[in-house]
Amino acid sequence: MKKNILIFTLGFLLVGKSVTAQMECRSTLGAHLTPFTEKSPISWAVEGTVAPGLMTSPYDTSDNAILNGGMMLAALEFTLSKRNSIYIEGGFKNWTNSELVDDGKNSKGKHLGIRQFFYSYSGDNTKIKLGLHETRMGDFFLVDERVLGGSVDHEMGAFEFNLRGATVLKNFARMGKFCSNRHLYGVIHPDYTEHIGEKLGETNMAGLVINWNPHYKKTNVSNKNTGDEFSEENNDEFSSEDEFHENHDFNEFTNDDEFADVQESDSESSKSLISLSNIGLILYDEFGSNKYIPDNKFYVGSLFDFKLPGEFFFQAGPVYQNMLHNNTLVYIAKLGKSKTWSNASNTKISGAFIGKYDIDDNAIFQPLFSNLFLGEIMRMDAADFPLWQAAIKHRFPGKLKLHIAAKAVGQITSPLTNEQNLEIGMIVLKNHLKATLVTSRVETQYLPKEFYTARLELRLAF
Repeated sequence: MKKNILIFTLGFLLVGKSVTAQMECRSTLGAHLTPFTEKSPISWAVEGTVAPGLMTSPYDTSDNAILNGGMMLAALEFTLSKRNSIYIEGGFKNWTNSELVDDGKNSKGKHLGIRQFFYSYSGDNTKIKLGLHETRMGDFFLVDERVLGGSVDHEMGAFEFNLRGATVLKNFARMGKFCSNRHLYGVIHPDYTEHIGEKLGETNMAGLVINWNPHYKKTNVSNKNTGDEFSEENNDEFSSEDEFHENHDFNEFTNDDEFADVQESDSESSKSLISLSNIGLILYDEFGSNKYIPDNKFYVGSLFDFKLPGEFFFQAGPVYQNMLHNNTLVYIAKLGKSKTWSNASNTKISGAFIGKYDIDDNAIFQPLFSNLFLGEIMRMDAADFPLWQAAIKHRFPGKLKLHIAAKAVGQITSPLTNEQNLEIGMIVLKNHLKATLVTSRVETQYLPKEFYTARLELRLAF
């Protein structure tokens, strides 16, 4: 049976063998991990993806680019005990970008490699990952990367601590050679990892996030999330692994703390129109060889989360970059709401603005591992601040899990770039096949005229 499944998945992939675009590494492997036998300590999952599409020319020609991507992933999880496990995930893909930009080395390629390989420990109050894994730094937009190192999350009463220390290599970086679509369309410049090292220790990061819940009350009733925190799939409706782009933090509609013992009750929140639900502090450093990081970069910042009337939430806070000749302050303001209707459908809306105040003239905000990639095509990141964004998504009730979403993102200052995306998706074949249609419109001063894309992503997993 397993052999037939593997053959079917491989055949599904071969449809995209001659690819003309690298596709995003969105994955649902974690949700499909299945033990080989009922009592086996080893679980497995495989996934194949194809994504045919079309892009109109942004130049004064009628030439259109045919897009098609193919990728295969496989995963094994070894359960050592109730709290300890080892996870291995790898795959193969080949790609060719749209060739709007061709520097002779990034327009074509293929890669066979390990995507993740780590040990994990999951305790009542402490969670640890060691090895090659994807990690973030709380709700801050400074880190969303695949690293070789350690991640520790610890809950202690009203406080949660997120500690990270790792090195990043171009070969396995989240937007590097494997599992990335950062140079998917090759519209402006296909190589966005030129500042990430090729050897251990050349580009490194270390940081600490401290979150404080001012309404914390000790209780015997736990709200801990029992799901697989190491799965690629998460609950963020606009998350990188499942929706528009590669970001988790910027579009999160909820700020659920999976380590918190208790959240503020409805009766407590109703006592005031505005309630402060969390205060976050970050200390973060990027360092390495002079070739890639000639000047040390240190960041300090805070985020404040509020609950507002009408089930709205609001998040705001500054992040300061301390760097030679590049001292600058970035600040974020984000407003959102989630509404569940009587028929079990759900609507989520959000709007955000990220501004920048330069302390040094022409300073560039440049955390290496932020990987926001706002927009399906242009993939705007920290260097493109200031930015605005708005999104709305509606999920319909029913077995198909049909959803429709719209999003817009744009720059505030020149060179102006604006992008709008529309997405429709559903899940069929008993949750094994996810079909997602994404259409985009892009207007940028980098190119002579606006252009459009449409792409159908088919993701099959067992």
